Amino acid sequence: MALTSREKKILRRMALGRSDREIANEIGGTEAQVATQRLRLLVKLNICSKCEIAEAAERLAGWPSEVRASRATD
Repeated sequence: MALTSREKKILRRMALGRSDREIANEIGGTEAQVATQRLRLLVKLNICSKCEIAEAAERLAGWPSEVRASRATD
């Protein structure tokens, strides 16, 4: 399932534990827009848990550089 670049940005930030407000500040838009997009993304990917968010971010959106760096030092 292909994700848009915006969906990938949201998914990556969700995997990092960012709030809707933080995501909106980082990528633009309002908190309400991000909340709606986040919910649609979870339905689209049939995701129900935080663990599944992290797995989907790694598989579909690629990990952001700060996560790759922290994983390399573990």
